Amino acid sequence: MKKIIILAPVILLIFIVGIPALVAGYLGFVPGLSSLMGTNKPRDLGVAYTEADFRSARGKTKLVYDTLPPTTPASQSIQRFGSRPAVFSLSSREASSLMNNRPWKYWPYDNVQIKFNENGSAEVSGIILKDRISGYASAIGAPPEAMLIAEKILNSLPANPVFYLNMKVSVENNTVKTFEPIYFEIGRFPVPIDTLLAFTPPQFVQTALAYPLDSVKQDFPNIKNKKQLIIDYINQRIAATKGFSIRQAYFAKDKLVFDGALAEREATVR
Repeated sequence: MKKIIILAPVILLIFIVGIPALVAGYLGFVPGLSSLMGTNKPRDLGVAYTEADFRSARGKTKLVYDTLPPTTPASQSIQRFGSRPAVFSLSSREASSLMNNRPWKYWPYDNVQIKFNENGSAEVSGIILKDRISGYASAIGAPPEAMLIAEKILNSLPANPVFYLNMKVSVENNTVKTFEPIYFEIGRFPVPIDTLLAFTPPQFVQTALAYPLDSVKQDFPNIKNKKQLIIDYINQRIAATKGFSIRQAYFAKDKLVFDGALAEREATVR
């Protein structure tokens, strides 16, 4: 009985300290424990590319890459020139190789796998490089309101969190035809689709940085006109990208099918 009395506080301590530590490790907040549990690594989608896949993908896109001066501001750190017709398909391996070999200082993704599925969906897993998000957002013209919320959430997550996304997207004549997020996870946090599709009005953004993360998550689903605003933004970005247009683009079994136009040359800050 005496041993039980002595052990009781020890057991309680394990539950009080150990279980939260395991949870934190799973979510990626404890580096050593996260490594041990494997939760600081992206989901393995079973897509492993080779140098041959990369050369094949580059050969299909035919894009010529140039370098901009290092003093170029982030907002102008990626520039495209010319335009030419492009019709091709990329396999999961080829698309993954391009995602992992982007010669651009502000490309914010690493260790990416893309898997195209027969049901028209695509799965993407990888790592978000948090220190590149601001420059990336500036270059692609992301709405400042959306970036305030994104940075709020990212800052509450571990350094360089892992992510996973499963969604259906198709485009016809430069307009989004299908936009169906299925599942989203960041830093091992499952994010409700309503949260993913939320758009925050300016009056909410003004006080967003004073909000705790739980309050942000709670308020997101109550915001209206979410999905259409994101679709409108994608359509605007397609129209605004120099040399780029889409007659048709969709996912099929192990391939992305593209019919449209691409720039002839792309220059970036390295």
